Amino acid sequence: MTFKGCMKRTCCITSSFFAIILFLVFIIIPIVFRYSPSLQRGMIFLNYVRMPSSVNYSHPEMYGIRGTRNFHIKTNDNMTLGVWHVLPRNLLEKYEDDNSTYEQLLSHGEPIVIYMHGNSGTRANEHRVQLYHVLQDINCHVIAVDYRSYADSTDVEVSELGVVTDAMEMFRWVHKRANGTPIFGWGHSLGTGIGAHAYSLLEKEGLYPNGLILEAPFTKMSDEIREYPLTKIHRLLPWFEFFIIEPVEKNNIIFDTETNLMNTKMPILILHARDDIVIPYQLGEKLYKHLLETRKNVNTELVLYDKHFKYGHKHICKDKELGNRTRKFINESINNSPQ
Repeated sequence: MTFKGCMKRTCCITSSFFAIILFLVFIIIPIVFRYSPSLQRGMIFLNYVRMPSSVNYSHPEMYGIRGTRNFHIKTNDNMTLGVWHVLPRNLLEKYEDDNSTYEQLLSHGEPIVIYMHGNSGTRANEHRVQLYHVLQDINCHVIAVDYRSYADSTDVEVSELGVVTDAMEMFRWVHKRANGTPIFGWGHSLGTGIGAHAYSLLEKEGLYPNGLILEAPFTKMSDEIREYPLTKIHRLLPWFEFFIIEPVEKNNIIFDTETNLMNTKMPILILHARDDIVIPYQLGEKLYKHLLETRKNVNTELVLYDKHFKYGHKHICKDKELGNRTRKFINESINNSPQ
């Protein structure tokens, strides 16, 4: 075979290879995604991604957290949820080694923060543990819960309704034991959508959280999918909405934070890094502006972190002023709450 013939054959093989790749990426994958609800849920919730892969939840001290009790609660729909309760710094000396007092101490007076994590991983992930330290150091209780299908919680098919139910159940459990102690929610990433949905429903029940902190939030799931880096190559295709957005909505994965938080009464603090490539800060900014327009006479704050801090999607916990910012928001929310 001549050199010219070899080159022609190589070009044909290369062209065929790229044609197959393009066919898979732009045709097959969107079709499979549209008609596979379980794939949609898996890619959004990432509940099967567990890093670290082996966690001893019964011994939180192995992950550098002092004064932490591991326990489980049962939901009304018979799910078991794994939970860590981290004591405030000021209670460690007296109560750290007496787990039997932890539940009772929720009514001691220190603010309680219920942490709702994002997709993938567990309550033991490093950046989450770093945040627990921040909150512990400003003398807050931390209640870190793993939703159904995550960590050591009941392994069932995950859904928006399921995880929102879990967040509500966790709040009710704490509320019964708090005896009037202020309760705040902290959601990160997907946890912002979970927290916003759950806490808006709690307000409709007459249970009023003292405030909600949203770290790296989005406006609604459809907006986040459109902005997500992995969907960038599909966005300009005429069938993007049909194959990607519509099936997710039909699968009841909405997380419409804009709508859920309209007319809510709780103070809200939004934290977002400008170099967040997972959930662009513009979505957090858009949510903030929407809340200013739709919530009257309610405190809504926005803190944007410049790119040079390099906090990205999950390292706002490294902000040296985060404790002070959070404590200021908590104090102002408590002082301005209706008596």
